[in-house]
Amino acid sequence: MKTPTLLATIATLTLTLTLTLAPLGFAGDNHSHGHGSKIEVVIPEKLSDLWKTIEAEHAKLSAAIEKKDIPAAHDAEQHLQAYLKAIPTKTVALEESARTRIDGQAKNLARAYDSVHHASDDKAWDKAKSGLKKAEGSMKLLAAQVSKI
Repeated sequence: MKTPTLLATIATLTLTLTLTLAPLGFAGDNHSHGHGSKIEVVIPEKLSDLWKTIEAEHAKLSAAIEKKDIPAAHDAEQHLQAYLKAIPTKTVALEESARTRIDGQAKNLARAYDSVHHASDDKAWDKAKSGLKKAEGSMKLLAAQVSKI
């Protein structure tokens, strides 16, 4: 096999594996806390609509943390995790560099929300609010990436 053909084959296989396994990358970072939401989550078809849903759910999480409402915080955080896990399926058609930035920032945001969840479990409200601030920073970075497409 000639070098260009071999490189193209390797690139295709790498991309296929990355897209297939990318959703699994969230599983290690964001584990089940054993008290997830019982509400079904509907994933919007378009990335722009998914982003609007994430913003709305973030507002619910923020309000729940402000009220120190653990069940509402858990529901919102679990919904956010589901929405963030769906992002790689919405970025498949994008250029690789854009997809990598968006998917990576989604993972960062998922980790930030997970820290908010842990803090709310511990009733460490100052820590939860601090985690929420980190999440808001990640949201701004992700919003900038999403708005470019």
